[in-house]
Amino acid sequence: MSTFFTVVLIILCAAALVYDICCFISWSRAKEKTFISNILALAGILVLAVGGLFVKNTIHSVLLISLVVLLIPFDITCLSPEGIRTAIFADKGILPVQNLSYEYSKGMFGVEKLDLFINDKKFARGFNLGIKKPKTVKMLADWYGKHGYENPLTK
Repeated sequence: MSTFFTVVLIILCAAALVYDICCFISWSRAKEKTFISNILALAGILVLAVGGLFVKNTIHSVLLISLVVLLIPFDITCLSPEGIRTAIFADKGILPVQNLSYEYSKGMFGVEKLDLFINDKKFARGFNLGIKKPKTVKMLADWYGKHGYENPLTK
């Protein structure tokens, strides 16, 4: 069972590494970019990292913590004037801005959050890290369509 778990962790780390490299290639192609994320998603990764510290098998612990580090780009979204930058193998690394719109709203505990839509269907929701940076607000206001409301941060 231990060997099976080791092999699974190695495969997951390799797949995550390939995905990360493809994301970094796509992100590097954007001349202007900003990054947003969700604090709960990053907190989940932190919980997995702490859990990896308590695994008794050293190899499993190292592989699990490595996997957690490699999963961080999964929870980060790169916005550019061309659209959302994704892994290079998916749609040539970009979701075009023509299909995207956004909306700011209040989330739990009154925290402002950013929701993204593709063709008027909710694509990603609950971003709360990096959404108030002037660069992010300007990029959204200049390039992305508003989803049926006035952006309160640009007033």
